[in-house]
Amino acid sequence: MRLSHSMSGVSVHLLLFGICALAITPGCTAPEDRAANDASVIAFDALVADVERLGWSRAGLAAAREQAIALGSAAVLIVTQGEVVLRHGDLARNYRVHSIRKSFLSALYGIAIEDGRIDPTRTLGELGIDEQTPLTESEKRATIADLLASRSGVYLPAASEVASMRSGRPERHQYEPGSHWYYNNWDFNVLGTIYRQQTGEDIFEAFERQIALPIGMQDYTLGNTRYQLEDVSIHPSYKFRMSTRDLARFGVLFLDGGRWNGTSIVPEEWVSTSTRCHSITGRSGTKGGFGLMWWVDADAEGRPVLSEPPAAYTASGSGGHRLTVLPGIDTVLVLRTDTDDPGAARIGSSTYDDFVESVLRARLPSSGGPAQARPPNDPSHHR
Repeated sequence: MRLSHSMSGVSVHLLLFGICALAITPGCTAPEDRAANDASVIAFDALVADVERLGWSRAGLAAAREQAIALGSAAVLIVTQGEVVLRHGDLARNYRVHSIRKSFLSALYGIAIEDGRIDPTRTLGELGIDEQTPLTESEKRATIADLLASRSGVYLPAASEVASMRSGRPERHQYEPGSHWYYNNWDFNVLGTIYRQQTGEDIFEAFERQIALPIGMQDYTLGNTRYQLEDVSIHPSYKFRMSTRDLARFGVLFLDGGRWNGTSIVPEEWVSTSTRCHSITGRSGTKGGFGLMWWVDADAEGRPVLSEPPAAYTASGSGGHRLTVLPGIDTVLVLRTDTDDPGAARIGSSTYDDFVESVLRARLPSSGGPAQARPPNDPSHHR
C-alpha cells in the first residue's frame, strides 16, 4: 500500500479525478417506486440457510453472535454476497450514527466532484470560508482536499466534539495545511458548509435523493436528520439517525464499487480513493489508517492488520457504531449500540477489533481466504 504522509499527492489525485471523471448522473428512484423496485429493496430479514456456501462456519458465526450479545450490542448484521449470514436485534430501528455521518458526506463529495460542482483544489480563502475566531492567511490556504483527509491545519473548537478531540487538538498554527493528520471535527463540519455553499443543496435532502432512494433504504427519513449549531463555531455538525439494515446497504454500495443494480451511484474511483489509506494515525487495527472520511485497517507500515489485502475500511461512530467493509471476503459488517440510553453498553475500538477478529475466525478454512474473493465489479456479483 502506498501512503501519502503529505497531502500533495492526494490533492493531485482529486484534481485528476474531478477533471477526468465520466460525469455519470446517479440514478434516482422516486419514493413511490421504492417498494415496487424489488431489486433495490433487500430487507435483510432472513438468514441464509447454507452459510457454508458463502464460506462461513455455522458454529463460528453462532459464537460471534453470542460475543456481540455479551458485549451489549443493540444490533448486528453481517452480509456476504448480498445474503445475511448473521443478524441480531432490531435491524429497522433508527439509531444515532454519530461520526458515521462523515462517511456519508464523503460519498456526496465524490458525486459532486465528479460532476464538477466542487473543485477539491480550492482553498478556504478562495471559498470565503471564515470562522467565529477569524482565520489567518496561513489557515485560509487549506484546500478542500486537505479537509477531506483531516489535514487542514486549522485547530479551532468545533460543534459535536468529544473530550478527546478537545484535549488532543494541536496548538493553533502548529502545523501547516496538508502537513499533519489530526481527526478534526472542524474540518468535517466546514466540509458540510462548503457542500451546501457549492452545490446549493441541503446535505440531508441530497443524501436522500442521490443515495438513500436509489439503493432502497427502507427506514431513512428527513425527520431523523438535523443540524447542530454550537456557540463555539459558526459551522454546524450534521446529524443522522439510521437503521442497521440501511447502514448495511450503504456498505454494500461501497463494496460493489459504488454501483447498485448496475447503476453508478457513487463514482467507482471515489470509492477506491476515499477508502484507501492516506494517513497513518498512530492507532491500530480498524483505525490504524485514515482515507477521506473513512478509517482504514492498517499498521504503522500501512499494511492491513485484521484482514488480507485489499484492506478493510470502516465508518465509525462514538459508543460502538461501526460499519466495516471487508472487500476480500465480499462482506459487510454492521454493529450498533443504543447510545440514546445513557446506561447501555459502549463498545470501544479495541473491543470492536477483537470482535472483527472473532468474526474472521468464523471463516471456513476451505473458503479460499480473502485474497481469492471476487473484485467489486465482477459481473457475477448479485447486483
